[in-house]
Amino acid sequence: MQSNVTVIIPCFNDGKFIIEAVDSILSQTVKAEKIIIIDDGSDIETKKVLKGIKNDSVQVICQENKGVCKTRNIAINLANTDYILNLDADDYFEDTFIEKALEILNNNLNIGVVGCYYKTFTNNNLGKEIIKPLGGAVKNFLFKNNGLGTSMFRKKCWEQVSGYDETMVNGYEDWEFWISILKNNWKMYIIPEPLFTYRIKKISRDSKAFANYDMELRTYIYNKHKQVYLDNFESYIMQSLYVTRQLKKNNLKIKHTLDFKIGQLILLPFRFIKNKFKSVK
Repeated sequence: MQSNVTVIIPCFNDGKFIIEAVDSILSQTVKAEKIIIIDDGSDIETKKVLKGIKNDSVQVICQENKGVCKTRNIAINLANTDYILNLDADDYFEDTFIEKALEILNNNLNIGVVGCYYKTFTNNNLGKEIIKPLGGAVKNFLFKNNGLGTSMFRKKCWEQVSGYDETMVNGYEDWEFWISILKNNWKMYIIPEPLFTYRIKKISRDSKAFANYDMELRTYIYNKHKQVYLDNFESYIMQSLYVTRQLKKNNLKIKHTLDFKIGQLILLPFRFIKNKFKSVK
């Protein structure tokens, strides 16, 4: 059984993982009509792996490095289906995701995006924790990204917002993309099952964005969608207060752990010396 879905996989130096990502799509209970892999200027080893993929439903396109936003837009523009599924080259789906996402989109005309719960994969170990994005309306996305970039959406949603914002070269483009779509009265539905696995790397685009560009990117998103923030000001404040409260709770938990207490005892003599030095000054 074929679907009305094109899967988009940007690939940059992910030769170690790309086959697992592709296989997770080829093994779906409802098959994608097409898988478009765009090699975004990868190394030689990755190019060798991509050349070895032989499947009529898989199209591999090579280009010089253009970044994830431009790459996704190029691939989505080539798609002839009503639905688009994003997948990063180092992640993978469980085999029922497309079937379940399609059922939701086909039967709910107000839903523009479908995601799911997910697990993480770190150092060859699959995490036990199930992460549960909230999804929902645009008001749920103002303080943080409550969805995953690897979700299925209607191509017309992408067309309505003129695609991914190609100026967002430093990250958070998925977050901004969802706000752009959802502010047009679309909803994001989250399948309450862990049907996706997200690979955590030591150095990733997400971690770089958070460490180096968080404030800059948040400011950009706010300025671009200022009216949405103003229209949902109370919801934004409540989310801010909730996150602040959770952070305080976590800090209290840390302070009561044995490791923290031992660390405090170790630091006592150094603090004593530091205070003595200050008094001498």
